[in-house]
Amino acid sequence: MKHDLTNADDRAAALLRVASYLGRPQKFMAVADARAEMRRTLEMVAKGSVVLTTHGEPEAAVVPFTTLEDMRCALLHLLVEEMGSSFARSQKSVRSQRQDVPASTSSEEELEKLVGEVVRGARRRNGKSSHKVSRA
Repeated sequence: MKHDLTNADDRAAALLRVASYLGRPQKFMAVADARAEMRRTLEMVAKGSVVLTTHGEPEAAVVPFTTLEDMRCALLHLLVEEMGSSFARSQKSVRSQRQDVPASTSSEEELEKLVGEVVRGARRRNGKSSHKVSRA
């Protein structure tokens, strides 16, 4: 069960990171203003996403705008779904903890009576049944 919780936490954290990234403002640039190499890259993107690398390590991906918008919608849906699942797990946990608490809760009057009995019992044991302690 702990493994499932960790996976759920990892998924939620990943979704939050992606949602944060996708929530950042987009920068628009006219294709005509891009360099010739960028034009070629955009032509490649029309056939599929392009991963840009530095020293062989992935740095960025260029994807068609419609694909980006589709990913945004899908991730938003997953994020909302994960938040709902997390809320449901929290509610279930609270409900299971409530089952441990006795069904009938004591009224204030019952609690005062109980405290009074305990105090009287303690005074009897200490021989101070009629002696009041001053609070100075």
